Amino acid sequence: MKTLFKLFLLFTIINLTACSSSQSFNQFYNNHKNDDHVASFQVPGYLRSLLRNASPELNNLFKNVKDFKSITFSNTTPQQNEQIINEINYITRNNTDVVRKNEGNERFLISVKEKGDRIKNVILYKNNGSKHNILYLKGNFDAERIRELAKEHKFDSLYE
Repeated sequence: MKTLFKLFLLFTIINLTACSSSQSFNQFYNNHKNDDHVASFQVPGYLRSLLRNASPELNNLFKNVKDFKSITFSNTTPQQNEQIINEINYITRNNTDVVRKNEGNERFLISVKEKGDRIKNVILYKNNGSKHNILYLKGNFDAERIRELAKEHKFDSLYE
Protein backbone atom coordinates (compact mmCIF):
# COMPACT_ATOMS: atom_id res chain seq x y z
CA MET A 1 0.00 0.00 0.00
CA LYS A 2 2.88 2.37 0.80
CA THR A 3 4.39 1.68 -2.61
CA LEU A 4 1.11 2.50 -4.31
CA PHE A 5 0.82 5.73 -2.32
CA LYS A 6 4.42 6.70 -3.21
CA LEU A 7 3.75 6.03 -6.89
CA PHE A 8 0.58 8.11 -6.75
CA LEU A 9 2.42 10.95 -5.00
CA LEU A 10 5.27 10.82 -7.51
CA PHE A 11 2.82 10.82 -10.43
CA THR A 12 0.95 13.80 -8.94
CA ILE A 13 4.16 15.81 -8.45
CA ILE A 14 5.35 15.08 -11.98
CA ASN A 15 1.97 15.98 -13.41
CA LEU A 16 1.78 19.26 -11.49
CA THR A 17 5.32 20.17 -12.53
CA ALA A 18 4.63 19.41 -16.18
CA CYS A 19 1.38 21.37 -16.18
CA SER A 20 2.63 24.35 -14.22
CA SER A 21 2.18 27.60 -16.05
CA SER A 22 5.16 29.45 -17.37
CA GLN A 23 5.15 32.94 -18.71
CA SER A 24 4.55 33.11 -22.43
CA PHE A 25 5.12 36.04 -24.73
CA ASN A 26 1.35 36.65 -24.82
CA GLN A 27 1.29 36.99 -21.02
CA PHE A 28 4.31 39.32 -21.14
CA TYR A 29 2.62 41.42 -23.84
CA ASN A 30 -0.69 41.62 -21.97
CA ASN A 31 1.05 42.46 -18.68
CA HIS A 32 2.98 45.39 -20.20
CA LYS A 33 0.94 46.80 -23.10
CA ASN A 34 -0.68 49.41 -20.82
CA ASP A 35 2.52 50.46 -19.00
CA ASP A 36 3.80 54.05 -19.18
CA HIS A 37 6.22 54.79 -22.04
CA VAL A 38 5.11 51.70 -23.96
CA ALA A 39 4.03 51.51 -27.58
CA SER A 40 2.51 48.22 -28.63
CA PHE A 41 0.56 46.77 -31.49
CA GLN A 42 -0.76 43.49 -32.73
CA VAL A 43 -1.18 43.07 -36.47
CA PRO A 44 -4.45 41.47 -37.55
CA GLY A 45 -4.35 39.05 -40.46
CA TYR A 46 -5.67 41.46 -43.07
CA LEU A 47 -2.90 44.01 -42.32
CA ARG A 48 -0.04 41.52 -42.59
CA SER A 49 0.01 42.09 -46.34
CA LEU A 50 1.39 45.60 -45.68
CA LEU A 51 4.39 44.14 -43.87
CA ARG A 52 5.13 41.82 -46.77
CA ASN A 53 6.26 44.80 -48.82
CA ALA A 54 9.21 45.55 -46.50
CA SER A 55 11.62 43.44 -48.61
CA PRO A 56 11.48 40.32 -50.79
CA GLU A 57 13.15 38.25 -48.05
CA LEU A 58 10.65 39.36 -45.44
CA ASN A 59 7.80 38.79 -47.90
CA ASN A 60 8.63 35.06 -47.87
CA LEU A 61 8.78 35.12 -44.08
CA PHE A 62 5.51 36.98 -43.47
CA LYS A 63 3.39 34.80 -45.73
CA ASN A 64 3.47 32.14 -42.98
CA VAL A 65 2.83 34.48 -40.02
CA LYS A 66 -0.25 33.70 -37.94
CA ASP A 67 0.41 36.25 -35.16
CA PHE A 68 2.59 39.38 -35.07
CA LYS A 69 3.04 41.51 -31.98
CA SER A 70 5.38 44.37 -31.22
CA ILE A 71 6.03 46.14 -27.95
CA THR A 72 8.49 48.98 -27.35
CA PHE A 73 9.53 50.29 -23.94
CA SER A 74 11.20 53.71 -23.82
CA ASN A 75 12.72 55.77 -21.02
CA THR A 76 13.00 52.79 -18.70
CA THR A 77 14.74 52.95 -15.34
CA PRO A 78 17.64 50.62 -14.51
CA GLN A 79 15.25 48.51 -12.40
CA GLN A 80 12.78 48.25 -15.30
CA ASN A 81 15.65 47.37 -17.65
CA GLU A 82 16.67 44.52 -15.39
CA GLN A 83 13.07 43.32 -15.04
CA ILE A 84 12.48 43.33 -18.81
CA ILE A 85 15.77 41.54 -19.51
CA ASN A 86 14.95 38.92 -16.86
CA GLU A 87 11.45 38.40 -18.28
CA ILE A 88 12.78 38.01 -21.84
CA ASN A 89 15.38 35.52 -20.59
CA TYR A 90 12.62 33.61 -18.78
CA ILE A 91 10.31 33.56 -21.81
CA THR A 92 13.09 32.34 -24.11
CA ARG A 93 14.64 29.82 -21.71
CA ASN A 94 13.28 26.82 -23.66
CA ASN A 95 14.00 28.36 -27.06
CA THR A 96 17.04 28.17 -29.30
CA ASP A 97 19.06 31.37 -29.54
CA VAL A 98 19.90 31.92 -33.20
CA VAL A 99 21.73 35.14 -32.33
CA ARG A 100 22.53 36.59 -28.91
CA LYS A 101 24.76 39.63 -28.72
CA ASN A 102 25.46 41.49 -25.45
CA GLU A 103 27.73 44.54 -25.50
CA GLY A 104 27.57 46.85 -22.50
CA ASN A 105 24.03 48.24 -22.26
CA GLU A 106 23.08 46.92 -25.69
CA ARG A 107 21.50 43.54 -26.28
CA PHE A 108 20.26 41.79 -29.41
CA LEU A 109 18.50 38.43 -29.47
CA ILE A 110 16.79 36.25 -32.03
CA SER A 111 15.26 33.30 -30.22
CA VAL A 112 13.15 30.56 -31.83
CA LYS A 113 10.93 27.69 -30.74
CA GLU A 114 11.39 24.71 -33.04
CA LYS A 115 9.14 21.77 -33.76
CA GLY A 116 10.87 19.25 -35.97
CA ASP A 117 12.52 21.07 -38.85
CA ARG A 118 10.09 24.01 -38.64
CA ILE A 119 10.13 27.11 -36.46
CA LYS A 120 6.86 27.94 -34.71
CA ASN A 121 7.78 31.11 -32.76
CA VAL A 122 10.38 33.84 -33.25
CA ILE A 123 11.19 36.47 -30.63
CA LEU A 124 13.36 39.38 -31.74
CA TYR A 125 14.65 41.53 -28.90
CA LYS A 126 16.78 44.66 -29.16
CA ASN A 127 17.84 46.83 -26.22
CA ASN A 128 19.73 50.12 -26.42
CA GLY A 129 20.11 51.38 -22.87
CA SER A 130 16.65 52.51 -21.78
CA LYS A 131 14.81 51.45 -24.95
CA HIS A 132 13.60 47.90 -25.57
CA ASN A 133 12.10 46.69 -28.88
CA ILE A 134 10.48 43.26 -28.91
CA LEU A 135 8.84 41.55 -31.88
CA TYR A 136 6.98 38.27 -31.72
CA LEU A 137 6.15 36.14 -34.74
CA LYS A 138 4.09 32.98 -34.59
CA GLY A 139 3.69 30.80 -37.64
CA ASN A 140 5.32 28.03 -39.61
CA PHE A 141 8.79 29.07 -40.76
CA ASP A 142 11.70 27.34 -42.44
CA ALA A 143 14.53 27.07 -39.89
CA GLU A 144 17.30 27.54 -42.44
CA ARG A 145 15.62 30.65 -43.85
CA ILE A 146 15.36 32.24 -40.39
CA ARG A 147 19.06 31.56 -39.78
CA GLU A 148 19.96 33.12 -43.15
CA LEU A 149 17.88 36.24 -42.46
CA ALA A 150 19.50 36.58 -39.03
CA LYS A 151 23.01 36.10 -40.42
CA GLU A 152 22.39 38.70 -43.15
CA HIS A 153 20.86 41.19 -40.63
CA LYS A 154 17.57 41.29 -42.57
CA PHE A 155 15.55 41.61 -39.35
CA ASP A 156 17.18 44.96 -38.56
CA SER A 157 14.75 46.82 -40.85
CA LEU A 158 11.83 45.69 -38.69
CA TYR A 159 13.07 47.89 -35.83
CA GLU A 160 13.26 51.09 -37.86
